[in-house]
Amino acid sequence: MTLMWVALGAMTIVGVLIIILPVLNFRPKQELSGDVINAMVFKDRLKELDQDLIDGRIVQSEYDQLKQELELTLLSDVGVSELGRRRGQGGKWMIWPVVLLVPAAAFLVYWTEGYHPELKEWFSTEQRMQRVMPMMMAGNFEAVEKEDIGVDDFIRALQRQLQSNPEDDQGWYLLGVSYLQVQMPQQSELAFSRALGLSPNNVDYVLGFTQATLAANGGNMTPEIRRTLEQVMRAQPDNPKPYMTMGMAMFQDGDFKSAIHVWELYLNREQVDPRAAELLQRSIEVARNEMAQSSGATQEVAAGPEVVVTVDVSDEVKANLNPTDVLFIYAKAANGPPMPLAVVRQPVSGWPVSATLNDNNAMTPAMTLSKFKEVVVQARISPSGNAIPQSGDWSAEPFPLTVSEGSHRVELNIHSRLP
Repeated sequence: MTLMWVALGAMTIVGVLIIILPVLNFRPKQELSGDVINAMVFKDRLKELDQDLIDGRIVQSEYDQLKQELELTLLSDVGVSELGRRRGQGGKWMIWPVVLLVPAAAFLVYWTEGYHPELKEWFSTEQRMQRVMPMMMAGNFEAVEKEDIGVDDFIRALQRQLQSNPEDDQGWYLLGVSYLQVQMPQQSELAFSRALGLSPNNVDYVLGFTQATLAANGGNMTPEIRRTLEQVMRAQPDNPKPYMTMGMAMFQDGDFKSAIHVWELYLNREQVDPRAAELLQRSIEVARNEMAQSSGATQEVAAGPEVVVTVDVSDEVKANLNPTDVLFIYAKAANGPPMPLAVVRQPVSGWPVSATLNDNNAMTPAMTLSKFKEVVVQARISPSGNAIPQSGDWSAEPFPLTVSEGSHRVELNIHSRLP
C-alpha cells in the first residue's frame, strides 16, 4: 500500500512538472521590439524632412511643425509598447494555482472513480500471502491454516508468483492441489503436468497428476492410472497417498470391497502415518455401510443429517440466465476449511429447484456434513461453470445453519451479482 502512494505521489509531481516547466522556460520570439521599430521609422522620416527642407519643398516653419508632430507620435507609440510588454509578462502568476490544483484534482478523481474498498482488502491479503507463501513452501501447513486465507486468494497469489517464476515446480504442484480443492480438474491436470515437466521423478507430482486425471475422468480409473498407482506403491510402500487415491477411485466406482482391501493393505503395514490411518479407518466404515445398504443387509446404519435446499431466483436473474449456466448448491463449515462438505452441481432449469445435501454428496469421506455442527448453506449460478466464485456470478445470501440428526429445510433466493 505504501508503494502505491509513493508511486501516485511521483506521478503527481511529474504531471505538475509537465505543466509548469513549459511556462517557466517560455521565451518570446526574438523579434524587434516596438520601440526599435518606432525609432527607425522616426529617423527615416526625419531624414526625409531634412531633405525636403534642403530641396526647398517646405519652409522652415513647416519643417518645425512636422518635426514636432513626428516627435509626439513617437512618444505615443512608446507608451503603447510599454503597456503591451507589461501585459505580456503577467502569465506566470498561474504557476502556483496549477501546482496546487493538479494534485488536488488528481486525488479527487482517484478517490471518487479509482478507489474501491476491495483494493485495500486485496492489499491486506497480499501482505498476508507474502508471509504465508514461505511457510507453505516449507510444508508448515498448520501455520498456514491459522492465517485464515481462502483457497481463491491462495490460487491468485500462486498464479502471480508463477508468472514471475515459471520454473518453480513446487509452486505448480501447490497450484494443482488448490485447483483440485475447488473442483477444477482440467486446470489441476495442467498445473501438475508443468510440475512433472520440471521434476519428472517426484512421486508427489505423479500422484497429484493421477488424482487430477481421475477427477477429470469422472472418477473412473483407467488401466494406465491403475498401473501408475501400483508402481508408486511398489516404489514407496509406506506412502499412504497411492492407497488412498486408488481406494477412493474404487469407492466412487461402487467397488466397495476392493476399496476396503486397498485401504487395509496400508493399515496392515508396520509403519503408518497416524493421520492417514485415522482417515482410512473412517473411509472403511463408510464403505462397509455402503456395502450393507447395497446388499440389503439387516444391519442398521445410522442416518446422517440432511439439508433440503429450495432455490429460487428473482425476475432480474431469470432474464439474464443462459441454458449453459451452472447452479451450485453447497454447504461449507462455518469455522473450518473452505472446501464444501456437500455439493450439488447441475445445469439451470425450471424454478424453484430443490436439492438434498447429505453425506452422500460429500467431496471426501473425511469431510462430511455430519462431522460439523455449524455450517453455511449457499447457492450460486456461474455462467462459466467455475467452482470458484467469480465476478458476474449470481449469488444468494449465505444461510447459517446448526446441523443435527434428521432433516432440515432451507430456502434461498438468488438475486445479487458478484462485483
